[in-house]
Amino acid sequence: MISRKNLFIIYLFYIAFVSLSAFLFAFLFQEKFHAMDQNYNIIIENLSFEFGGLIKNLFYTGNYFQIVNGIKFYLIKLPAIPFLLLFIFKISLNYYFIVIFKNIIIFTLYFFFCYSLLINFKNKILFIAVIIIPVIIPYNFLVAINYVYEDNLIAIFLPLLFLSLISENKKKFIFSSSILFILYFVKTSMFLIVLIIPFLIIIFEKKVKIFIKTLPLLSSILAIFLWGYFGYYNTGRFPFGSTGASNNSYVLSSVLNKEFKNYYPHKSTDLIPISKPNNFFKSEWEFYDYYNIKNKNYLKYNFSSYMEDIGLKLNFIFFGIRVDGVNSDNLSSSNNPIRYSSIFSKFFFNLSIFISLYVLAKNYKNILNCKKEFYFIVILILNLTPHIVGWATSKHLVAISNVSLIYLIFFIKDKFYADSK
Repeated sequence: MISRKNLFIIYLFYIAFVSLSAFLFAFLFQEKFHAMDQNYNIIIENLSFEFGGLIKNLFYTGNYFQIVNGIKFYLIKLPAIPFLLLFIFKISLNYYFIVIFKNIIIFTLYFFFCYSLLINFKNKILFIAVIIIPVIIPYNFLVAINYVYEDNLIAIFLPLLFLSLISENKKKFIFSSSILFILYFVKTSMFLIVLIIPFLIIIFEKKVKIFIKTLPLLSSILAIFLWGYFGYYNTGRFPFGSTGASNNSYVLSSVLNKEFKNYYPHKSTDLIPISKPNNFFKSEWEFYDYYNIKNKNYLKYNFSSYMEDIGLKLNFIFFGIRVDGVNSDNLSSSNNPIRYSSIFSKFFFNLSIFISLYVLAKNYKNILNCKKEFYFIVILILNLTPHIVGWATSKHLVAISNVSLIYLIFFIKDKFYADSK
């Protein structure tokens, strides 16, 4: 495929570009969010998306919990981001080092996973095309090099999962097992993918020994059990599915709200007013149950309104090209500027869906022979379902956008190969 010397040269250029981009991102991010102190050390408690208190406590005491409004939360965040940042913090607290080193780790994994999964295709152009997918569209790249929300990891590992599923490498089940294990600990929106994909592998992969193709299922079960045991040991309840994070019901209450349509997608849902209870919660599960009951009551009496809001979400997912989630109450949807990266993302995203559905429809009698299309549509549905139930922002859609680009690249490759015969 590629000689070791040339592979090393490509890798150096690739990582140098990623590192420089990460440095520029860190500089601009610091200017806006005051992420470091006067000694260039990261201010851990300033980490957003509820990571600050958790990672600070983890770093200084080794305890995986944070106290919010007097409640001890063990399960407010899954551990992939906290432990990745903890590992880097233990090496250095220098802000620029953290952002650059995080991206060196993640993009190195992406680079060599791609090389290993594509080595059987023996196609240099295919390899180059796939490794530049996370960096080719500016906004998608910006999400991937971020470090303060989970979608930066999903933007890398979900495409790798798809790549492992369509790969011809005999070790692809080991790769898919590892990726599924990682994805489970990134964000609860990955639950359906981690739960269902292993069963589809068992059904789909006819010519593989049963032990080998059950590795992804065993990996998924192990991940579910480990997080479940941690939750049960510390809180008395086994986190599973929607209860995988104990603040999920509170987050969902922004969607199950009559004001949702007045904010989404142009304004941040964080701005939506949520009524606070007068009573004091004794545990994170009391907190979860309160908002869970509140959400069910909303659905009971406002189901038609909720279904109308789904139309808003679908319109944004497939056609939204304006900047979304602006943290300002003074904007309307018409005031939000166009995000030009989204034009390209949505075009390729919709094109890949159209092509894959056309191929599946054309070959409906032999649908299991359409491996790429089958896995792509399944991942698409499983990935979008939590965002249709909840809500989708542009950063939530980066991962599936990258998956769609990989699908298109392979479709073009196969089309070119078939026409050249």
